[in-house]
Amino acid sequence: MSPERRKGLLHRIDGPRAAPVTTVLAGVVSAVAGAVAGVQGAPLGALLAAVVVLLFFWISALPLLLVGGNLSLAGPGFLLLLMTYGLRLVALVVVLTVAGRSGAVDTRWLALTLIACSLVWVGTQVALVGRSRATL
Repeated sequence: MSPERRKGLLHRIDGPRAAPVTTVLAGVVSAVAGAVAGVQGAPLGALLAAVVVLLFFWISALPLLLVGGNLSLAGPGFLLLLMTYGLRLVALVVVLTVAGRSGAVDTRWLALTLIACSLVWVGTQVALVGRSRATL
């Protein structure tokens, strides 16, 4: 077996793309599993959950990118981080409420995929930090 084939997914996809790619893959796997299981609304719920997780975590990186190591901006950056966190939670509640009331998605599948994609995102980040031996 060639060395390239032995490498895992995180070795082939490195850097800032790893967490989004693995999260999308988890959402697609969940959507396919929902379709195979014949649960009505599961594929749409799984894809919606993956998109929600991607947006939630990508928007959380925005204040960190704006500060970019400049300690004079740490105070305003932290305030922006807290404000966007509150807005993200409100947006999450709105999306979940609208999706639940629409009847187009299976809410259980949506919730389970939301949890799974969040764990995949965080697990990917932890694996990358552990592999690079960087400190948090």
